[in-house]
Amino acid sequence: MNVMAAFLRETWILGGRSLRRFYRVPANPVSTLLFPLIQLFVFSQLFKDIVSLPGFAASGNSGGSYLDYLAPGQVTFTVFFAVAWSGGSLLVDWRNGYLDKLRASPINRFAILAGELVPLILESAAMAAAILVLAVALGAHVATGLPGAAAIALLGGAFGVAWAGTSMLPAFLTRNEQATGTLSLLFMPIAFMSTAFVPPTLMPDWLQTVNDWNPISYVIEAMRSLMTIGFEGDVIGRAVAAILILGVLLQGATLWAFRRLTA
Repeated sequence: MNVMAAFLRETWILGGRSLRRFYRVPANPVSTLLFPLIQLFVFSQLFKDIVSLPGFAASGNSGGSYLDYLAPGQVTFTVFFAVAWSGGSLLVDWRNGYLDKLRASPINRFAILAGELVPLILESAAMAAAILVLAVALGAHVATGLPGAAAIALLGGAFGVAWAGTSMLPAFLTRNEQATGTLSLLFMPIAFMSTAFVPPTLMPDWLQTVNDWNPISYVIEAMRSLMTIGFEGDVIGRAVAAILILGVLLQGATLWAFRRLTA
């Protein structure tokens, strides 16, 4: 019990440092929100008539505006960008010797990693909530009200922690900030090939097959359900399952790479 209490306390202290580091630089949250906000504003106007295509009606997305359809995808994009550079932070600590000081101190080594991961829940949820508020300000609707908005933020936070492995794993393996950033951005096509912009019925057959295995699409569809329909347990359940599988795979590999880095 004392060991667990110590681990939680160390994670809390190191996590607070990570949060302060993120929000101390205003460019961090601003740059995270900027690209999804531009897409939200421009695409919702540029392609607003796309909802009249038969493919939209066939997918069950008729009756709403394209802004309502687009917003959940941009919430997920925001989380994507919020964690895209998360691996670089620990690399900076490793390069300047701070990580060695932590390893030499009498703390649990995995509290160091947990101190980076746990704040990502709050950062991702906060960024998801912020872009959701901006989407509502532009005219989007949340059919499930505040409970649904909170559920969207929670999904964003969970997805952010799972997806952070795409940044942390390259960081720990390459030990190079530039390579980490480049490799993280290579995952961008996965986000663009999701249902963020159009339903599967408007995609070519091969892309529909990709979406059957795309975890980002499952997260987007759960958020879209909460915004436009209601609490659909099966849709939300599939998103939670996708996040759990993604998290186990990516964070399991991240844990192995972290042990290798700190060996």
